[in-house]
Amino acid sequence: MQTIDRNEIAKDINAKISGLGRNIRTNWELGFEEGQVITLEKQESWTDGGDFTVCNDCPVEYNFEIENETPCHIVDYTNKEEVVALGAEDCEDEKEVLLPAGTKLEVVYGECEDDNEEMGFYTVIFRYVEEEK
Repeated sequence: MQTIDRNEIAKDINAKISGLGRNIRTNWELGFEEGQVITLEKQESWTDGGDFTVCNDCPVEYNFEIENETPCHIVDYTNKEEVVALGAEDCEDEKEVLLPAGTKLEVVYGECEDDNEEMGFYTVIFRYVEEEK
């Protein structure tokens, strides 16, 4: 039996959702600037309102949001093969969605030191950039 992997699951687009979010912690500022376009090098886990806790103690925290509808794969927690492949057992509260590698996001609100000073984290807002056909 062939096993599926995260990348293959992420490519199986089954929704378009606006307001996706993601929290990460890093050891340094990432330097996101308005107008910058990034391309995801690998699939990434995001959420549409789930409960997720970052599991590292790195000092720099980011709260990411994508303001417009973004093609994604909503994790099917009833699909045992998918859940096992993702390591998502007992993680239904995270409401995980996957963005595939190659997804392009434009920064519409970049890092602002005031955010970090007032809230303890950086907020970065992205806009999904549709592929040109």
